[in-house]
Amino acid sequence: MVNLEVSFAGLYFKNPLMNAACPISRDADSMIKLIDAGVGGVVAKTISIDPAIVPRPSMAVVNRGLTTSIILKTLAPGKVKAQPQSNTGSMRVFYALLNAELWSDIPSEYLLEREYPVVRKYASERGVPFIASIGYKPLELRILGSKVQRAGVNAIEFSTHYIGQDWRPVVEAAKTLRESVDLPIFAKISPFTPNIQELVKELEKIGVDGLVATNTIGPALSIDLETGKPIVGGPYGYGWMSGPALKPLALAVVAMAAKHTKLPVIGVGGVNRGEDIVEYFMAGASAVQACTIILTEGYSSIGRLLRELEKWLTMHRYTSILDIKGIALKYLSDKPMRTWPLPPTIDEAKCIGCGLCKQVCNYDAVKILEKNIGGKTRLAASIDQVKCYGCGLCVSVCPTRALKFTE
Repeated sequence: MVNLEVSFAGLYFKNPLMNAACPISRDADSMIKLIDAGVGGVVAKTISIDPAIVPRPSMAVVNRGLTTSIILKTLAPGKVKAQPQSNTGSMRVFYALLNAELWSDIPSEYLLEREYPVVRKYASERGVPFIASIGYKPLELRILGSKVQRAGVNAIEFSTHYIGQDWRPVVEAAKTLRESVDLPIFAKISPFTPNIQELVKELEKIGVDGLVATNTIGPALSIDLETGKPIVGGPYGYGWMSGPALKPLALAVVAMAAKHTKLPVIGVGGVNRGEDIVEYFMAGASAVQACTIILTEGYSSIGRLLRELEKWLTMHRYTSILDIKGIALKYLSDKPMRTWPLPPTIDEAKCIGCGLCKQVCNYDAVKILEKNIGGKTRLAASIDQVKCYGCGLCVSVCPTRALKFTE
């Protein structure tokens, strides 16, 4: 049995998966569903002094046509003529979601007085930390911080999404909140915040207990081709992007933060599979948050993510999630990995001759040939050592990992 428990900032989590502060945690009922579904910690949707005025429509997946046809293939097999080549009926095929949700449109007083006590009791009975999310500017954090602490939450995440592009106001906001409460506080960093190395060091100095990386990115725009209208109703049709497309950006911020501070980092952005949790931990995360996958696949995705995580760790003979924490950081330096062409090697026993490597090779270096492998003649890849540029695209698409670099 793999141990998924994690602890940081004086808090214990039975597993490293939390929800992110978003519509899936808008009220007590939704947070109770998250707890029942198995999250290790529950995070309330962000509140501010005044309730938000939310534009509508407020959320939409970007590649509507692909997602819809995949769902129809599952729900109504044989009734849809044109289908993309996929063996899944999950919403996981989409790569991005846009939202114009803003912070909570429910008055903070109502949440603090009526909803939070219900969640606090339910979470406490089940050993799940209850984390509030508040924003945005120093005065707002000062006022809300003490109120949220009195409501009995276990920690406070504070969002800096609307403070601006300079990192110094983030530090000022953190100082204000730190002076207002004695709970653990976690700073949620936007992905394009400059000087993240300096920011995390300053946040550690002033007593922040952890980091959350990252928030959504934007503004972003997508158009409905049938109507010509934007798919979400924010000003200019803009929304903020989340989902799998965000993960590489978020992962870079997590790794950068982990290399420059000892603070625990909670990775958030594009957690779609158990392997995504693995990747965040390898980059130095202490926990992860998910939102988009729960919005689009439902609460059952929480159990699926945890099962996939446990399966991966078991298959790779790890006994604890902590065994993989930060193991990629030693490979991340300010120097390039190499600047000369190194052709990948081919494990012919794994190669199935599918031709994906040939399809993506822009240098005409890959051929699919008949070979005698293990006494049988079959198709397999062959790489021209002279033509190969060593770009690595073929390695990244190989479905059986038959291609790999030796260094």
